[in-house]
Amino acid sequence: MEVYWLEQNSSDVPVGDAWLSGSERACQEDLRIPKRRADWRLGRWTAKAALSAYLHRARDGQALAGLELRPAPSGAPEAFLDGRPAPVALSLSHRGGMGFCALADGAVEVGCDLEMVEPRSPAFLADFFTDDERALVARTPAGQRDLLVTLLWSAKESALKALGCGLRSDTRWVNALPDGFREMPGEPRGGLFVTHITGKIFHGWWWASGDRVRTVVGAPAPCRLVALR
Repeated sequence: MEVYWLEQNSSDVPVGDAWLSGSERACQEDLRIPKRRADWRLGRWTAKAALSAYLHRARDGQALAGLELRPAPSGAPEAFLDGRPAPVALSLSHRGGMGFCALADGAVEVGCDLEMVEPRSPAFLADFFTDDERALVARTPAGQRDLLVTLLWSAKESALKALGCGLRSDTRWVNALPDGFREMPGEPRGGLFVTHITGKIFHGWWWASGDRVRTVVGAPAPCRLVALR
């Protein structure tokens, strides 16, 4: 089973609204704060660009307007194609003017996350990390800890998104373990495992560029991560 991913930035988002469906335009009108509106447009555009590539669909306004993201009862995004559920599982993240989307066949539980590397306090680790995760951080050289903590947090978010609950769930119910962490690779690297309290294991990848960390996880275990063009 393969998982696909795509990244877009704010400059990729079209100026007009022809690529939005009628209901998406109505939703956009309710977003009065410019930053929230810009983030929402970036997320929608990234997801539609990924879906159009994955489904081999045209990227003109009419075709993109037929690709729609709707919130599931859990709040997780679900893809619709011309008003009908699309046979695809999708996860979405955006941060700092960058949008990130992962998708796969509908039989896969998939999650992705994009985070900025930044210092986080000991209280943050105590409140949101498991004992095993805190022990791993403590064993890591001080100069790499911010990177590792960001990776672990991103992996936890990816798994919780794949479960459809996001941060409404206790983050200590998932335990992230990057195999052989030394230094964050610039290209996707496998060996990321996130275990849920129920015993379910998500397998995935992680990588970084600049000050951003990305993680993608899936269950059952995906065999390959593919960049969409």
